[in-house]
Amino acid sequence: MFGLLLFIIFILTHPSVSMSAAADGLLLWYQQILPALLPLAILSNLMVYSNYMQIVTKYLYPITKHILPTSENGCYAFLGGVFFGFPMGSKISADLVLQEKISKQEGEILAICFNQLSPVFLSGYLMTSILNIPEMILPSYVILYTPPLCYAMFCMRRLHILKAKKTASDSSLNFRIVDAGIMNGFESLTKLGGYIILFSVFAAMLHTINTKYPLVNFICTGLIEVTTGFSYLKDSGLPLEYIYPLALFFASFGGFCGFAQTCSMTSRCDFSKSRYLICRLCFAVISSLLGFCFYLA
Repeated sequence: MFGLLLFIIFILTHPSVSMSAAADGLLLWYQQILPALLPLAILSNLMVYSNYMQIVTKYLYPITKHILPTSENGCYAFLGGVFFGFPMGSKISADLVLQEKISKQEGEILAICFNQLSPVFLSGYLMTSILNIPEMILPSYVILYTPPLCYAMFCMRRLHILKAKKTASDSSLNFRIVDAGIMNGFESLTKLGGYIILFSVFAAMLHTINTKYPLVNFICTGLIEVTTGFSYLKDSGLPLEYIYPLALFFASFGGFCGFAQTCSMTSRCDFSKSRYLICRLCFAVISSLLGFCFYLA
């Protein structure tokens, strides 16, 4: 209640700063998030709700089961989370659980471990545009994705995996499914936009109130919203051997804005929020330490 009251007071007393931060968040959503994720969200909805997904997993599962022992349907959430990136990983897992294509336990593990920043975002934006170290792209992939993969392998081997339902023959695609997929995609991405705007204003409030300790602002901003945190890291003036592991920490954790977005995506599945936070913090710490040691080596 105190935080909410402080947030309202800040908006009333600093309207120009609040409007500028909200506009920045809206532009970030409109120019980068919406074009990148909306087609993927619609495509994923069509694949899941039309049952065409099972035609794909039929041929991919014999390969992915040697990497991660998921169910046949679960391999779609595994691959979708890896290639589509955050927050599509959690959305795909939640959709499969709601459609009873995978168990809640398996969906929760997949949503925790494979809801990372996409390889395209990591290589194109963080490593090239922000840090200007494209030679570290491949090592960064290994550093970021290995801890959640190891945890998922450990959990999956202890989990009773449901066998995939043989419903590929019932696959169908009609305008009702297409319309539902489009509306579901817009609804999900609109929620993401709202969270990005709110957390952008919160980050602006932090920088307005705290002017004596800029390093605290850099760290807290990255913990709040990763994209904004990356841009502040670029101008922080810190040596690269400290910026690189800190950026890996932000990227692996995903920020509290990312946590809120994931909770929104998986709200109907009742996944454990505390488990998600604890695991993501552990992944972030491990990735940060590995990045620090690798960079110094």
